[in-house]
Amino acid sequence: MENKEIAVLFSGGTDSLLAAALMAEKFARVHLITYQRFGFFSIENSKLNVEKLKDKFGKDKFTHQIINIDKLSKYIFYERYFRNLIKYRFFLLSNCGLCKLAMHIRSILFCLDNKIENICDGANKNMDIFPAQMSSVVDEIKNMYRKFGIFYQTPVFEFDEPGGLSLADKLNLGKIFPGEKESRANKEEIKKTAGYELFRLGLMPKVNVKGSKLDKKMQARCFQLVLFNIFVRWYYMYNRSYKQYECATLEFFKDKIAFFIILISRYRENKAASRLYKLAKNN
Repeated sequence: MENKEIAVLFSGGTDSLLAAALMAEKFARVHLITYQRFGFFSIENSKLNVEKLKDKFGKDKFTHQIINIDKLSKYIFYERYFRNLIKYRFFLLSNCGLCKLAMHIRSILFCLDNKIENICDGANKNMDIFPAQMSSVVDEIKNMYRKFGIFYQTPVFEFDEPGGLSLADKLNLGKIFPGEKESRANKEEIKKTAGYELFRLGLMPKVNVKGSKLDKKMQARCFQLVLFNIFVRWYYMYNRSYKQYECATLEFFKDKIAFFIILISRYRENKAASRLYKLAKNN
């Protein structure tokens, strides 16, 4: 094993847990980063699987931090607001994607500050309604990291999802959606799922727990994504194809990323005097 370090965007859910476990087999030190902002609930849930990782791979292999990105997130949502409103109109409501973009930008600052050259998360192709889990947007995020000498990877991106998941299961929303049936995620699957790999590693008690009560106890909850799904599924894509939605998302995020690459560069050159330093270090 090379004596290298890696940072992991860690929600505590099955995908980020598997990503962390896979990296623990390759890296000497794994820094788990859980992000907090207004609108997130039960963020302390992430600590449950941190302890499981330490029991499995050794307590000295992992660090875990909960970092507040509330001020940074608000800036990312609202920077150049009227210009973006004219150019992208109601597409500004894609707040779920911007939240994850805030996490990535803060992660770049974390890596620069700690001289970490590797990072990953639990992005998965099966949740591609969310911008940061679209393959085209993921490529742009990889390019953003690369400009600062950081290698970003998505080790569970190609994993299958368990069968029988409802929309509420996928979003970890419990009974927010009336009429949604209980998940059948615990049914054994032949597919290569994150749950299967976690069970094989001894980190989960069943083959698949996504959407289960245990799943809800492992990670933070965010009900704002209910509004996001209403916007995307029942407004924006009402008379548009997924491909049109993806193309519009990519254009929007390329614009956002280009703007923040400039700000990150200023942070790297003159950290204490930069705008991002003031936004990221307020907590």
